Amino acid sequence: MLVNWMFLGLEYLVGVLLVFFAIRFFGLKGMYALGAILVLYMNVAVLKAYELLPGVQLYAGVFLGPFFVTLIAIVTEVYGYREAQKLVAVGFFAQVVFLVGMLIALGYIPSSEDWAHEHMKALFLPVWRTTLFSWLAFIASGIFKARFQDFLKGTKGLFGKHLWLRDNAATKLSQLVDNVIFFYGALTGYFSLRTITTFLIWTTLFEWLFDYLDTWVVVKGVGWLLDQNPEKLFYREERS
Repeated sequence: MLVNWMFLGLEYLVGVLLVFFAIRFFGLKGMYALGAILVLYMNVAVLKAYELLPGVQLYAGVFLGPFFVTLIAIVTEVYGYREAQKLVAVGFFAQVVFLVGMLIALGYIPSSEDWAHEHMKALFLPVWRTTLFSWLAFIASGIFKARFQDFLKGTKGLFGKHLWLRDNAATKLSQLVDNVIFFYGALTGYFSLRTITTFLIWTTLFEWLFDYLDTWVVVKGVGWLLDQNPEKLFYREERS
């Protein structure tokens, strides 16, 4: 169990460093590239489950994958929701290209010396219903996150004034949108509605907890991007 906790901490640390490295050295282009990589990583890592506590199972990537939402938040704040929607589109495009490419690779008849084919089939042959609702959830939640956060930024009061507050509000609602679409769409018929609701609640609560851990990354990333783009210094947010 201790080893799993150590790797969970390492996964979080790697995610933070990747976001900061992409922003610091490559700016917006680096965030697009990292976003596509994180989406592909999530599609594979989610297949591995592990126990964090007795009876509490998580999937690999539960910390690193959600940094894609962190990128959406940062891009929305500096460049607006339209640019953030492009980030979501790039992530979706990467998923489609990756899946099509792997299906073509699996179509070849393996040689007598091949050892990887069966393992690749287990990883990359999609369950179409799961894949469809995963894509729908990804697009809907990503666009909702960008638009709602941008809307809150333009309002008066606490949400318009504080980045950390609107980031948390928009992220939590987008995660709920994502989970409702995926769990009820992909798992209905395989599990009882009660079990699906239990999955939904625990997954959402864990993601909401993570949202507090990435807030400072969003604030720092926005600050760096503004330093790199002085023409956007009309930004109203207090960086505190």
